Amino acid sequence: MPKSRYAASAIFSMLLMALAPVTFAQPAMNSTATPEPLPMRNLQIEVRQVRNNALSQSALGAQGGVTLQPGRSGANVNITAQDNQRSDSRDLVQRVLVLNGRNVNINLGNSQPLRLVQARQASTVFIDANSGFAARPTWYGGDSAELELAAGQASRTGSSPMAPLSSSSTNTSLSVRLGEWVTVAESDDAGAGSSSGIADSRQSTRREGMRVEVRLSVR
Repeated sequence: MPKSRYAASAIFSMLLMALAPVTFAQPAMNSTATPEPLPMRNLQIEVRQVRNNALSQSALGAQGGVTLQPGRSGANVNITAQDNQRSDSRDLVQRVLVLNGRNVNINLGNSQPLRLVQARQASTVFIDANSGFAARPTWYGGDSAELELAAGQASRTGSSPMAPLSSSSTNTSLSVRLGEWVTVAESDDAGAGSSSGIADSRQSTRREGMRVEVRLSVR
């Protein structure tokens, strides 16, 4: 083999050796960056149950008399309407501390069907007093945080007490500004009644609503 071929082969080998480190290092440059960890801070979740009992009453009455005189007869009737409204609100507040990005279970202390706000599916879930609902706040910094809520319930598929249990859950996620109260669940039950007599008629409506509000703060 001529010397020129030996020289060309040696140069080609040197070029391969020079390019080899670059070729092997290229995948490391395209690797996915590690996500930035969450700030190691505690978040305080304040839960407020706002109950509003509103009573509305309306009454319609008639008062009158009949006058009989020689050559003249007539009747005078006065109709009066009255509408009264009264409301009574009560607040129950509880506070829990949780590490940023971790789950915490919140018990409301009573069993009541509630509807989660901005839920992925429009349905009402019966929140049990023992299980409550789960909350997961995530704070990346700044003046707002993400709050994930999940409420589940278990019910029997049949009337028999031995019937198997089926579970369902409702999830929602919303952005919450720190230090501000935000409604996350609500309920509104109404009842109506009426009574009537010869000269008057009365109708009353009672609404017992409850909403659940949360407020986040960094500790």
